[in-house]
Amino acid sequence: MIKYSVIIPFHSNINLLTLCVKALKCNLPEGESEIIIVDNNANGSEIPSDENIFQDCKILRKKDNLFYPSAINIGAEVAQGKYLIFCDADSCVNNNFCTNLTSVFADETIGYSSCKLINTQSNNILEFGTTFSNYNFPHPYCGRSLNFPLCTYTRDVMAACAACSSIPKQLFYDMGGFDETLIQSYSDIDLCLRLRYKGYRSVCVSNALAYHQGSSTIGSGMSAGLKEDTKGLFMRKHTGLLPQINTYLNEACDHFLSDKILTNKHYILFDCSSIGDSGKYVETIANNLNIEICERFRKPFPLRDAINIDFLNFISYVIRNYRLPILYFTDNFHAFDANGLWKSCRKQYPDIVADRHANILFLSEI
Repeated sequence: MIKYSVIIPFHSNINLLTLCVKALKCNLPEGESEIIIVDNNANGSEIPSDENIFQDCKILRKKDNLFYPSAINIGAEVAQGKYLIFCDADSCVNNNFCTNLTSVFADETIGYSSCKLINTQSNNILEFGTTFSNYNFPHPYCGRSLNFPLCTYTRDVMAACAACSSIPKQLFYDMGGFDETLIQSYSDIDLCLRLRYKGYRSVCVSNALAYHQGSSTIGSGMSAGLKEDTKGLFMRKHTGLLPQINTYLNEACDHFLSDKILTNKHYILFDCSSIGDSGKYVETIANNLNIEICERFRKPFPLRDAINIDFLNFISYVIRNYRLPILYFTDNFHAFDANGLWKSCRKQYPDIVADRHANILFLSEI
């Protein structure tokens, strides 16, 4: 009897797909699972029929470029399992991921579950849930180590990434599947919100682990323009969506202060984030940490979520020489990773780095 139906939408990058399928076969219960690959290839780079790794897989070959939600829905139509597991072709699962991912459905109030996704390069958290600010969808605690305390337990989330996720098959059918008009991104968030409106919870499962490469598809037609249009459609569909990032900021500040004492109460703000509502973040962080912002500098870095900023040349020497500690607000705290000299120049001050994903830590900790 089939219990788990794994659906893999595939367009290109056969190298990562073989790794994905191999990991699945090593970790899925034999005799209880099926692997369905929706091979949609407008560019003609189909799955080779003579590859042994795919011989036990059910391959649905489609010439059209289906985009993610349509590919998943087609795979779900032929699935036989009690649970659907969505697995991106550039994901690589870990031990017992499927039982850990689906055991939460013993609680009938839970409708959707997602793995803790791991960055393939840094081995840190890539995603453990999605929340909403005023304009965007941050990933709380993105970039932290896998054992970061706020991510070591299964937790409720507004939404979760579909890259390695699960839902009871009948519930997926009842919800009408993924919204196929949301062709680039947001279809997983949309499903989680529609489930919430029906009284179901979405969770991220701390002991269900999967690596995820992300943005590995070539020639699929996905673009910044399509994503922008898809986001516009999504926001029109969910007009009543309220910001929830403060829940994570409050939690992150409490965690930061749990083992630290701030002796300095006056800070200079250097805001290099690329987001439009950074002031809301800073206000919440300053209030929670009980610090006063004495002077503010705003210089947005042009690339969203950049992890390689040369702060020695990006920040004025005037700010570098301030004798007050600095609160930096960035898109991603890892932007400070390769800034040894800057950190050396500031080592006598308790500078704090905060980012849009609700990470808060001392500069000296990076």
